[in-house]
Amino acid sequence: MFLKRLSLIVNLLSLIFIISCTKTEEKPDIVVDIQVSKEGYKPDVIEIPRGKVVLFRITSVDEGIGEDTNQKHYGHCFYIMPPYDVMVENIGKGGTKEVKVKMIYPGHHIFTCPYCSNFFPTKGDIYVK
Repeated sequence: MFLKRLSLIVNLLSLIFIISCTKTEEKPDIVVDIQVSKEGYKPDVIEIPRGKVVLFRITSVDEGIGEDTNQKHYGHCFYIMPPYDVMVENIGKGGTKEVKVKMIYPGHHIFTCPYCSNFFPTKGDIYVK
């Protein structure tokens, strides 16, 4: 019983470590410029080699869900869904925000703007090869 619990704890800690290692301060290998608007993301399909550190630069072309910076959420965001679980919030019109991510999980991953997804077609695909 003790060994099962210990194994479970080690596995959980390993998973937390891996997940926490996707967002990074390492020097980027690749820069990807993305524009987001009510029309969606451009580009909306991105291919990246596995293991590379990517600097995503996201620029909001329009006001998204609004420009009121007193609101908790405004403008657009960029969210890479789990297992990456990386969020860049509140990108106001004309603003650019950046995030560096180490792309360690192979396969198909989705990025979206959870604020806008019910109103605008804000979804994209990342393929890590």
